[in-house]
Amino acid sequence: MMMKPMAGVVFSLGLVIAAATTANAQATELTCDEWRCEFQDRVEARCPCSEQTNHGRYVSCVAHVVKELVADGLPTRCKGKLKRCAAKSVCGKEGFSTCTIHEYGTCVEGVCSHDSNITCSADTDCLVSSQCRITRDTARCEAAGGVANLSPTCCSSCNTGE
Repeated sequence: MMMKPMAGVVFSLGLVIAAATTANAQATELTCDEWRCEFQDRVEARCPCSEQTNHGRYVSCVAHVVKELVADGLPTRCKGKLKRCAAKSVCGKEGFSTCTIHEYGTCVEGVCSHDSNITCSADTDCLVSSQCRITRDTARCEAAGGVANLSPTCCSSCNTGE
Protein backbone atom coordinates (compact mmCIF):
# COMPACT_ATOMS: atom_id res chain seq x y z
CA MET A 1 0.00 0.00 0.00
CA MET A 2 2.93 2.37 0.51
CA MET A 3 3.76 2.20 -3.21
CA LYS A 4 0.59 3.93 -4.40
CA PRO A 5 1.15 7.25 -2.56
CA MET A 6 4.83 7.27 -3.60
CA ALA A 7 3.91 6.56 -7.22
CA GLY A 8 1.49 9.50 -7.13
CA VAL A 9 4.21 11.80 -5.78
CA VAL A 10 6.66 10.69 -8.49
CA PHE A 11 3.99 11.14 -11.17
CA SER A 12 3.07 14.61 -9.85
CA LEU A 13 6.74 15.61 -9.68
CA GLY A 14 7.15 14.47 -13.28
CA LEU A 15 4.21 16.63 -14.36
CA VAL A 16 5.67 19.67 -12.57
CA ILE A 17 9.06 19.18 -14.24
CA ALA A 18 7.46 18.69 -17.65
CA ALA A 19 5.33 21.82 -17.22
CA ALA A 20 8.33 23.88 -16.13
CA THR A 21 10.39 22.64 -19.08
CA THR A 22 7.60 23.46 -21.53
CA ALA A 23 7.08 26.93 -20.02
CA ASN A 24 10.83 27.62 -20.17
CA ALA A 25 11.03 26.49 -23.81
CA GLN A 26 8.12 28.76 -24.73
CA ALA A 27 9.64 31.70 -22.87
CA THR A 28 12.94 31.40 -24.76
CA GLU A 29 11.50 30.65 -28.24
CA LEU A 30 12.66 33.23 -30.74
CA THR A 31 10.20 35.17 -32.85
CA CYS A 32 10.25 35.08 -36.65
CA ASP A 33 11.77 38.55 -36.66
CA GLU A 34 14.57 37.43 -34.31
CA TRP A 35 15.34 34.49 -36.63
CA ARG A 36 15.59 36.90 -39.57
CA CYS A 37 19.15 37.95 -38.69
CA GLU A 38 20.35 34.35 -38.49
CA PHE A 39 18.60 33.71 -41.81
CA GLN A 40 20.31 36.68 -43.45
CA ASP A 41 23.75 35.65 -42.15
CA ARG A 42 23.37 32.12 -43.50
CA VAL A 43 21.97 33.23 -46.85
CA GLU A 44 24.83 35.70 -47.35
CA ALA A 45 27.34 32.94 -46.56
CA ARG A 46 25.77 30.15 -48.64
CA CYS A 47 23.86 31.95 -51.40
CA PRO A 48 25.67 35.27 -52.07
CA CYS A 49 23.46 37.45 -54.26
CA SER A 50 26.38 38.80 -56.27
CA GLU A 51 27.28 35.29 -57.45
CA GLN A 52 23.80 34.29 -58.64
CA THR A 53 23.22 33.76 -62.35
CA ASN A 54 19.69 32.37 -62.05
CA HIS A 55 16.93 33.62 -59.75
CA GLY A 56 15.30 30.18 -59.41
CA ARG A 57 18.57 28.63 -58.23
CA TYR A 58 18.95 31.44 -55.72
CA VAL A 59 15.46 30.86 -54.31
CA SER A 60 16.21 27.12 -54.16
CA CYS A 61 19.43 27.77 -52.25
CA VAL A 62 17.51 29.96 -49.80
CA ALA A 63 14.88 27.22 -49.36
CA HIS A 64 17.67 24.84 -48.28
CA VAL A 65 18.87 27.41 -45.72
CA VAL A 66 15.32 27.75 -44.39
CA LYS A 67 15.08 23.95 -44.07
CA GLU A 68 18.30 23.95 -42.01
CA LEU A 69 16.93 26.71 -39.80
CA VAL A 70 13.76 24.71 -39.15
CA ALA A 71 15.99 21.84 -38.01
CA ASP A 72 17.71 24.33 -35.69
CA GLY A 73 14.43 25.51 -34.17
CA LEU A 74 12.91 28.06 -36.57
CA PRO A 75 9.12 27.88 -36.10
CA THR A 76 7.52 26.50 -39.25
CA ARG A 77 5.11 29.47 -39.32
CA CYS A 78 8.15 31.65 -40.23
CA LYS A 79 9.24 29.68 -43.31
CA GLY A 80 6.98 31.38 -45.83
CA LYS A 81 7.99 34.89 -44.85
CA LEU A 82 11.68 34.07 -45.25
CA LYS A 83 11.19 32.35 -48.60
CA ARG A 84 9.11 35.27 -49.89
CA CYS A 85 11.97 37.53 -48.89
CA ALA A 86 14.27 35.66 -51.29
CA ALA A 87 11.64 35.65 -54.02
CA LYS A 88 11.37 39.44 -53.76
CA SER A 89 15.01 40.05 -54.54
CA VAL A 90 17.06 40.89 -57.61
CA CYS A 91 19.49 38.03 -56.99
CA GLY A 92 19.98 36.22 -60.29
CA LYS A 93 17.76 38.71 -62.17
CA GLU A 94 19.77 40.50 -64.82
CA GLY A 95 18.77 44.13 -65.38
CA PHE A 96 16.59 44.49 -62.27
CA SER A 97 17.07 46.70 -59.22
CA THR A 98 15.23 47.54 -56.05
CA CYS A 99 13.46 50.87 -55.72
CA THR A 100 12.78 52.30 -52.26
CA ILE A 101 10.41 55.23 -51.87
CA HIS A 102 10.03 56.87 -48.46
CA GLU A 103 7.14 59.12 -47.52
CA TYR A 104 7.89 61.70 -44.84
CA GLY A 105 5.66 63.79 -42.64
CA THR A 106 6.48 67.34 -41.60
CA CYS A 107 8.61 68.37 -38.64
CA VAL A 108 6.78 71.16 -36.82
CA GLU A 109 8.29 72.74 -33.71
CA GLY A 110 10.38 69.66 -32.93
CA VAL A 111 7.66 67.00 -33.35
CA CYS A 112 6.34 65.11 -36.37
CA SER A 113 2.99 66.33 -37.67
CA HIS A 114 1.66 62.78 -38.11
CA ASP A 115 2.78 61.60 -34.63
CA SER A 116 3.45 64.04 -31.81
CA ASN A 117 5.33 61.33 -29.90
CA ILE A 118 8.19 61.46 -32.43
CA THR A 119 10.68 64.27 -31.90
CA CYS A 120 12.46 65.65 -34.95
CA SER A 121 14.85 68.24 -36.28
CA ALA A 122 14.02 67.72 -39.98
CA ASP A 123 11.24 66.23 -42.09
CA THR A 124 13.43 63.18 -42.78
CA ASP A 125 13.07 62.29 -39.07
CA CYS A 126 9.32 61.86 -39.70
CA LEU A 127 9.15 58.67 -41.76
CA VAL A 128 5.50 57.79 -42.43
CA SER A 129 5.93 54.83 -44.75
CA SER A 130 8.45 53.06 -46.91
CA GLN A 131 7.78 51.07 -50.07
CA CYS A 132 10.20 48.84 -51.91
CA ARG A 133 9.69 47.25 -55.32
CA ILE A 134 11.68 45.31 -57.86
CA THR A 135 12.00 47.27 -61.11
CA ARG A 136 13.83 47.40 -64.44
CA ASP A 137 13.50 51.18 -64.69
CA THR A 138 15.75 53.01 -62.19
CA ALA A 139 15.08 56.38 -63.89
CA ARG A 140 11.35 55.98 -63.23
CA CYS A 141 12.12 54.99 -59.63
CA GLU A 142 14.22 58.11 -59.08
CA ALA A 143 11.66 60.32 -60.83
CA ALA A 144 9.09 59.09 -58.29
CA GLY A 145 11.39 60.24 -55.47
CA GLY A 146 12.83 56.79 -54.88
CA VAL A 147 16.34 55.51 -54.43
CA ALA A 148 17.52 52.61 -56.57
CA ASN A 149 19.64 49.71 -55.37
CA LEU A 150 19.84 50.38 -51.64
CA SER A 151 19.79 46.62 -51.21
CA PRO A 152 19.41 43.54 -53.44
CA THR A 153 16.18 42.71 -51.60
CA CYS A 154 13.14 44.54 -50.27
CA CYS A 155 13.35 42.70 -46.96
CA SER A 156 14.16 44.49 -43.73
CA SER A 157 17.81 44.54 -42.82
CA CYS A 158 19.22 43.36 -39.52
CA ASN A 159 22.01 45.93 -39.65
CA THR A 160 19.75 48.98 -39.66
CA GLY A 161 17.12 47.67 -37.25
CA GLU A 162 14.35 48.23 -39.80
